[in-house]
Amino acid sequence: MLAQSVLVTGCSRGIGLEFVRQLVSCDKPPAVVIGTCRNPDKAEELQQLAKKYSNLKIIKFDVVDYASLPRVVEEVGRAVGDGGLNLLINNAGVMDKCPSQMFGVPLQQLEAKLFSEVLETNTTAPLMLIKELLPLLRKAAASSSGPMGVSRAAVINMSTILASMGSFVGNADIYGYRASKTALNMLTKALSVDLGHEGLLFVALHPGWVQTDMGTSAGMMTTEQSVRDMLQLMATLTEKNNGGFLAHDGSELPW
Repeated sequence: MLAQSVLVTGCSRGIGLEFVRQLVSCDKPPAVVIGTCRNPDKAEELQQLAKKYSNLKIIKFDVVDYASLPRVVEEVGRAVGDGGLNLLINNAGVMDKCPSQMFGVPLQQLEAKLFSEVLETNTTAPLMLIKELLPLLRKAAASSSGPMGVSRAAVINMSTILASMGSFVGNADIYGYRASKTALNMLTKALSVDLGHEGLLFVALHPGWVQTDMGTSAGMMTTEQSVRDMLQLMATLTEKNNGGFLAHDGSELPW
């Protein structure tokens, strides 16, 4: 079993939906899998999974609706019980796009509002969720005397190779997405230093170029392949990986 309890944000489609699908259907599934999305009523595939698997709980949650955080935390707390929350996967995210190109927005067309919205969704929102769920993560860490890992207490922040300054790839003008994920990487490192002594593991993870609405059909991997790799990797993470920036295959990525 990867963990007793797992929460994944952004589960209506793409990588988030595939995380939920593989978690609930594996040979040794978590006792509780929580999937969040903005509009559960419209998430038909997620709803079908919930009908089939009793260990899946769906919570309505827009990650930038900070006023809803107390409700979300209360619902998560009821679902996971006294053992706390073992694993948070911050998957929800957005990319700045425009009609004239596949990814990003040319600087001449980039508006401050769009840039700020991408930063809020991809950087601020994950941090605020971690802050509010910290008591449940701490409870999980304290409930186990085992080594640091996702089976104890961990946060996986979904990042991207596009956040790397040491391995610059792709179009330069994906300004908002690049900047937001680079900032998320720094938050991951800072959190690992701040809270690692409490047994909490923090890792930034690049899923690969995946065939999703964001990655488009040009992606090199299916969601099934990417998520399978990432779940296998998560099961191997230890204290030495705390604060790290890794690819789905386990290779270390340059900051």
